[in-house]
Amino acid sequence: MKQQFFVKLILSFISVILLSMVACNAWTRTLSDIPSDLSSAPLSSSPLSSVQQQVQRVLPHELQWQDNPDIVGVQSAVAVGDSSNSELYVLFGKMKGGVTFPAHTHPGDRITTVISGIMYYGVGERADRANTQPYPAGSVVYTPAGVSHFMWVQDGETVMQETGLEPTGLEFTTNAS
Repeated sequence: MKQQFFVKLILSFISVILLSMVACNAWTRTLSDIPSDLSSAPLSSSPLSSVQQQVQRVLPHELQWQDNPDIVGVQSAVAVGDSSNSELYVLFGKMKGGVTFPAHTHPGDRITTVISGIMYYGVGERADRANTQPYPAGSVVYTPAGVSHFMWVQDGETVMQETGLEPTGLEFTTNAS
């Protein structure tokens, strides 16, 4: 009886090992199918093509940066959506060292993610660098609609991603500095 148990146990182990080898081989083949240049990867090559055609993707080199007409040293780029409509949008902002983005509000909620550098963020009617908190890359800041806030960058360059759902805009506060 013990022998039958051990034979079944050994056969089970062999089955698991064989299945693992097959799965690893399939995984290896799948990994080798990934193009080294992701910008040339097709999005619609499977039965899910109708869903995949809805997927939007933007690689960093595809962003079209625009200088901010009001603040020297600030640039922005639209990645996804239209921030003037009620839809999901993703914007990127880039600030050079020493630049302060004056106190302002937005009509909709915003989520800001620091991609690189350090963003100094504060809440208030005027930009007071002494009342800011440093947020390094990877930090996320949620700013509710109508809350006056400001940012500045001390050194280097900082890149931020801003996400929202509602039509957005920017209104500088009356005491912005």
